[in-house]
Amino acid sequence: MPGKQIADIDYFREMKLTKSQRRIVDTFLKMRRKKALEDIKVVELCEIADVNKSTFYSYYHDIYDLSDRLQMEVFKRIISELDHPDSIINEPGRFTVDVLNYCKPDVGIMRTLFSGSQSYKLPMKMEEAIKERFYQYKPEHKGDMKHAVMLSYKIYGAFFAFQNNMNFNQDDVIRYIGELSSSFALHIEK
Repeated sequence: MPGKQIADIDYFREMKLTKSQRRIVDTFLKMRRKKALEDIKVVELCEIADVNKSTFYSYYHDIYDLSDRLQMEVFKRIISELDHPDSIINEPGRFTVDVLNYCKPDVGIMRTLFSGSQSYKLPMKMEEAIKERFYQYKPEHKGDMKHAVMLSYKIYGAFFAFQNNMNFNQDDVIRYIGELSSSFALHIEK
């Protein structure tokens, strides 16, 4: 079952951040809730976080690198909660429902990290995390065009169907997307 929603900085507790990194990430998240990513300057972030610029740059290339790492962490965390990674093959409807349900408690942090000019990255990061998990389970399919296309199609289709139908009951939408995913069986040798 999906976990409860937690404070932004606590969300990244498992990343084992140093004190300086925690201040950087916490400050970044607070700023990000109020500003577009491109409007956040390293100098301002470091001043508010009370860290040197050199400390920031020892951990991150730039503000976009910090954002990318946090974005990817969201989906790694969601995907890691899946109890049955084989369901992506054996029960694609169940897998889709599980992923979407595991996203629900993380909507707040996702809205923060993927707002504005970063919104297009949400399905990309989801795809990256799911493919990484899939290829851990089925490494022999890495580099196979048919599997890559099928996964992209299912991931983007499910994501956009969910996102574009937020005016309906979320549980009903997720359940129906799961039914649709079941009808589009992956053509994968088990």
